[in-house]
Formats: sequence, C-alpha cells, structure tokens
Amino acid sequence: MVEFDGAHSLSSSASQTFEDQNRLPQIDDIVKSSNRTYHLIAILGEGGYGKVFHAVQNGKSYALKAEKYKSSMLHIEIAVLKTALKRGAEHICELHDYGAVKPDFVFMVVTLLGKDLYKLRNEQPDRHFSISSAVRVGIHTCKAIEELHSCAFLSRDIKPGNYAVGLEINKQHKRFFLFDFGLARRYLDKNGKHQKSRGEIGWRGTTRYGSLKAHQKQDLGRRDDLESWFYCLVEITCGMLPWRHVADRDIAYQGKMKARKEGRKEFLMNCPKQYDFIMALIDRLNFADQPNYNDIYKLLDQIREEHSVLMDEQYDWEEDETTSPQQLNGAQVTE
Repeated sequence: MVEFDGAHSLSSSASQTFEDQNRLPQIDDIVKSSNRTYHLIAILGEGGYGKVFHAVQNGKSYALKAEKYKSSMLHIEIAVLKTALKRGAEHICELHDYGAVKPDFVFMVVTLLGKDLYKLRNEQPDRHFSISSAVRVGIHTCKAIEELHSCAFLSRDIKPGNYAVGLEINKQHKRFFLFDFGLARRYLDKNGKHQKSRGEIGWRGTTRYGSLKAHQKQDLGRRDDLESWFYCLVEITCGMLPWRHVADRDIAYQGKMKARKEGRKEFLMNCPKQYDFIMALIDRLNFADQPNYNDIYKLLDQIREEHSVLMDEQYDWEEDETTSPQQLNGAQVTE
C-alpha cells in the first residue's frame, strides 16, 4: 500500500527519470487531500492520461479521478464543477474534493454514479428505451445542459457515455447526471458577454454525436450541445442513428445533412412527432443565441401527457437487479 499526500509536494531526487514521474495511483493505494484520506478499492475506468477509481472515505463511496500531472485537464473540470456546486446544479456530478501530488498526478473526488446512458441503452431489448423512459431521460439530460450553460460553460462533447444515473443508496436513482468536462469551455467573457466566434478551430466532440458545426470545424456554441443531445434522444428512443457505424466524419456529416432533407422522415420514423419540432428549434439557433429550453421541455411534456407518463414511475432498467458495485461508473478519463 502506498500513501500519497495531495496537500504537499512529494520530494523527488535529482536523478528521478521522466518515466518515474507522472505515476498514477493503483488499487489499494491511499490518496490524501488537505483534510481527507481516500482508499482506492477498484478501477472504474482508465485511459491514456488517467484512471477513475472507486474510493472510500470514512465508509462512504466516491469516484476519484486521477490524471497525469503534466498532461491533465482536470483544472477545467474542477472549474466547471465548482461553479455548478455554487449554483446548486441538480443534474451535474457533484464535486467533493480535489488535490495534486506533484510531480505525479492531480485528482478530484466526485459523487459515485451508476451505469452510464450508453450502457443502459445497450442492455435494453432492441437497444432502445420505451417512450416513458426515453422522454424522461430526455428531460433530465436537457436540464443538465441548461444547468451547465447557466454556469457559463459549454460541454462540446455531449454523448450518452457522459451521462449516468444516480445511485439508490444516495436517493438519486431517478435522476441523470452529466459528467466528464474535459472539453468544456467558457462561452462568456469576464464581463458576462458572449465571446465572439473564433471561426475554424478544428474538430471537437465525437463523430456519432458531433454537431454540423463541429463537422465544419467551426467554433461551437450552446446550440451545438443541444444538437448533440438531440442525436442522443433519437438514439435512445428508436435504438439507432443512420450513421451509427460510420467512422468517417465526412460521411457522418452527409448523413446528418440528409436527416434534415430527404431523409428527415426516415430519421424520425419511430419517434414522437414532437421530435421534428425540437430539431427545428435547435437548427434555427445561431452561434451566440440563447436557447429557449422551456420550449423543448413543453414539447417533451406533451409527449409525457399523450402517453400518460409520470416523472417518478419505474424506468425500463429498474426491472433488473439493483446496480452492483462492479457496475458503477461516475467519471471518465481523458483518452
């Protein structure tokens, strides 16, 4: 067992090699912040720059995300989560602690969540939800984006894998949370004004869920988060997107353009009619426009009323056994 003290820099000899630095913690290690001690008991996920652990502090479980010190983007995530915490966001993963162990890694501690939306959908028959579950997930996930935007940040990487359901032990199993803000960016300047478009900036996001402007490598705004959210909504409702198996971004872009023209009917074939209006609302937005989230909620509520859906009724996956520790999620690492 190794103890890491996040409150102070670790001493390192002059002969320490670069390979010795950027050491990430391992299972059974102890990580200390300025006033708490965490025992790492399992790995929940890992990538090129970091790992996410199931951590325990005073008998309570958390997710501890650690990234290599020299390549970490956790400062962005921490800034987002600190702002969300101050604003009382209800659909953004809650930050509990953070620190650094120089020169090895930085870390943050967040609420432990259940399965992510990608896993939940893939475990359902035909890989989609009932209208009851889909529309309620749509409401929760859209509210998360609205809360993020109210914090003056964009996600720029909205996708099912960045949403997870809360845990029953925390009385959050009816609520979805947005997490992983590695690509987040402030869209307001220090005076509270919308920053001007930077024009062409390169690709941001994921091919399957990226917005049209992302494919054009243009600077992204609030509308682009909502466009990516809408693709998620269609996918959890009908089980597929026409470009789901496409790796080439140009071909995926053509598929998304087709979905707005001759392929619109096919794209929304198994979706409620209100989805057509939601897509139109999002497509009308310009770079700096303030989205009217309430118009989206009204359309989703129409679907709920037409199908007599209550917000607190059972979700499709709740017929399964309660989420086990091996199925927990709660954060992702930078690939």
